[in-house]
Amino acid sequence: MLLFLIGIIALYVNLRHWFAEGFVSAPPAPLNPEVLAIPEVNQTPIQKTSTYCPPGSKYYVNKRGDSMCCEGKVENRKCIGKIVCTLSQPTSKYPSCAAILEQLQSKMAIAYCPPSMPNFYVNEVSGEKGCTSSGLTTIGDGPVHPNAPRCIIGSSGSMQDLADKTSCLNQKRLEEFTCIAPNCTKGFHSYAEGKPVVLIQSFVVPDGEAVPRQCIDEHSMEIYLDSSESNWRSSGKPEYNFASDIRYCMTAKKSLIEKRYIETPGQMP
Repeated sequence: MLLFLIGIIALYVNLRHWFAEGFVSAPPAPLNPEVLAIPEVNQTPIQKTSTYCPPGSKYYVNKRGDSMCCEGKVENRKCIGKIVCTLSQPTSKYPSCAAILEQLQSKMAIAYCPPSMPNFYVNEVSGEKGCTSSGLTTIGDGPVHPNAPRCIIGSSGSMQDLADKTSCLNQKRLEEFTCIAPNCTKGFHSYAEGKPVVLIQSFVVPDGEAVPRQCIDEHSMEIYLDSSESNWRSSGKPEYNFASDIRYCMTAKKSLIEKRYIETPGQMP
């Protein structure tokens, strides 16, 4: 009996020692179904298995013990709204949150991210959304390299982004704006504060002129005019006739670049 008690005491001392040294982890605190899941920096990449809920949804644990994400209120471990996805085993009814987040990131990247900064991220804590050239953190809330190029997606809609020269949307438009001649210089012009900026480019007509010309992107001009002069399409003003005015890039390309190469056969730039 004495030996048995000695053994019990020794086991108790060893267990206390193991906990103190970190060899045995204490059991995790129970999950609070009313609290939004806030991911930690060392969690699994969302490309493999998501560890947090998509933006706008709340994390909770249902009565079966499954980890779920709810768009709406959570009461008594039940989603009063729409169940967006599951962090547990996906089913035909509830898709995995990893798949939902991957679709969201892909959709936002296509819509907002410039080619030089293709990775979309969203930080639920700060509310920041943007694109970066860096790889993302394991939870997708920002760039791994904080000094890598990044741009911001505004919180007030695309009109705000179109007015901000540094926004992701405008950086995307600038990078995708095609030069009509070799070695063009691209930029923005602001006609009015708070209105969408207009894309412009400076170019030199090859084998013909030494002085640079400038042209305006028709599509960005249309966006600006739609926001500032709603009846411009029916106004009949000659300056809005994009098809015949060489101040606009597509007409300048046809009249100054392509026509020159038709009249003087040679290789197009």
